[in-house]
Amino acid sequence: MTHLTFALRSQTDRLSVLRKLTLTTTILTYFLIVVGNVVRVTDSGLGCPDWPLCYGQVIPIPTPHAVIEVFHRVFAGVVSALIVGLAVLNFRWKTSPALMRLSAATLGLLAIQIVLGAVTVWSLLHTASVAAHLAIGMALGGCLATMSILAHTDDAGRREASHATRALRRSLGLTAGAIYLLLITGGIVAGSGAALACGASYPLCNGSLLPNGGPLVFAQWLHRVAAAGALILALWAGARARRAAHTHVAARPLLIPAYALMGGILTQATLGAAMVWTGRPAALATLHNAVAAFTWLSALSLAVMAHRLPFDLPDPARAEPARWRRILRDYLALTKPRVISLLLLTTLAAMFITPAGPPAWYLVFWTMIGGYLMAGGANAVNMAYDTDIDRVMGRTSFRPVPQGRVPVRNAYIFGFTLAGLAFTLLVLFVNILTAALALAGFVYYTVLYTRWLKRRTWHNIVIGGGAGAIPALVGWAAANGQLTWPALMLFAIVFYWTPPHFWALALMKQKDYARAGVPMLPVIAGEQETIRQILLYTIAMVVLSLVPVPLRVMGWVYLVGALALGGIFLARAWQLRSNPSTLAAARLYKYSLMYLALLFAGMVIDRATTWL
Repeated sequence: MTHLTFALRSQTDRLSVLRKLTLTTTILTYFLIVVGNVVRVTDSGLGCPDWPLCYGQVIPIPTPHAVIEVFHRVFAGVVSALIVGLAVLNFRWKTSPALMRLSAATLGLLAIQIVLGAVTVWSLLHTASVAAHLAIGMALGGCLATMSILAHTDDAGRREASHATRALRRSLGLTAGAIYLLLITGGIVAGSGAALACGASYPLCNGSLLPNGGPLVFAQWLHRVAAAGALILALWAGARARRAAHTHVAARPLLIPAYALMGGILTQATLGAAMVWTGRPAALATLHNAVAAFTWLSALSLAVMAHRLPFDLPDPARAEPARWRRILRDYLALTKPRVISLLLLTTLAAMFITPAGPPAWYLVFWTMIGGYLMAGGANAVNMAYDTDIDRVMGRTSFRPVPQGRVPVRNAYIFGFTLAGLAFTLLVLFVNILTAALALAGFVYYTVLYTRWLKRRTWHNIVIGGGAGAIPALVGWAAANGQLTWPALMLFAIVFYWTPPHFWALALMKQKDYARAGVPMLPVIAGEQETIRQILLYTIAMVVLSLVPVPLRVMGWVYLVGALALGGIFLARAWQLRSNPSTLAAARLYKYSLMYLALLFAGMVIDRATTWL
């Protein structure tokens, strides 16, 4: 009995130490980020032009810039030691799997951050290195904040949540992601000297709503657009979290980070405007950056707590919508907006990484409109043809056509009409090559995949994946006017991404596919072979994602992102192989969506650094 009491007391003491250490390390990391911003704002980044020494000395000549930079390096060394110590304790004490995974992530990010710190000095503060250094630093702070929350809260367990709870968690996660992207654009603006490129006509850009200058103007305008989007999302998500805290007693801890998020984003926006109007004084720039880091950590903490706390919100009673709203909703559902969003992202990213430079706004607008209409038309035709399959599958039985809300004939007419309209718009406002490629994608998906491959062979997804890869070619052709071999690399990355992405979904829904008679790989070859194929295609995809770097299509900013994202993808695929389960398949499937979006976003960020 005494031994048991001692063991429990030891475990309690360890938890107390872990909580204090994670919180302390998180707070110090935040202040390290602030100090790093002071270094940048005061132009002290080259106060020590060599690394790790300063003018070849451990203790340099005490010039103001050298003192600031040395203080930054010493502070970073202290925080690094704490991060390593925290990871050692987690591994030695064998804490929860989540904490140990985060510890491994912090060690990896710390190693990357140290290398980036050196590269930033050696490259004479190149825009790419400055932005990457900031991005990794924020990611490191986010990992530590997440660890602190996990250490201070009990695991609520994985249980089925209500629609309202899942919607709240999605909105908070989206907000955290949007603010992180905002920080990256801010790092690019600061590193390139584009902070005042739009003049003092805030919120306009040199008196216009749209960018009307070179790359620096575009960078500042993009940051302002990102800031506006993040502001709206943060206020909306924070208000939802506040309502949840007042609705459910277990959600009360959400109140503080919700208020911190809303207050932080409003303060950040105000400081951003004040910087432009006052010529960006150093004090305001430092405060703006400090509040930005605070807002990011608040958003991430809110999202993590929403997933961690044991609350479940009641679903509100929904009134039956008016008939015209039901019709609009059903026809919109025929286009599969969620699926199209990822296709449009690859299209948009491809437009911004061509040798032609940033595309004109009207070209982006019409390409997005035409791309949505063409993809939406293909999805509508797919739903019309697959009505018999959709009717017996739980995942698709609620769709408008199998439910009888939209007749099959109408779905066909709607789909072909959208495709025709898309082709016309792309010919008139973009170019014939873009229109032809988009039409080829329509035919590929509706004829080759839907009518021929899907019901005949398990290779349906392998070969049919080309339909989802064509939007990257569409974006490239729209901005560049022709297809070159880098565009084919984008096509290949998406092509090899499709099988592991879709087979993960097929593992989750294999009973549905078996009942409908669709020869998906899990139904034909079994789970083990499917998982093996997922791992093989994942390896091929990750290798392909690195090819643009040695061929000098992409730079080292993209390389860092591709390695990190690909490493996580491989780890998820290996976890599925080591411990096959529906949960592991779901994790891989969800991450695969994030992977493709972030990989293409990384391409745009990498290319943007070359414009600046």
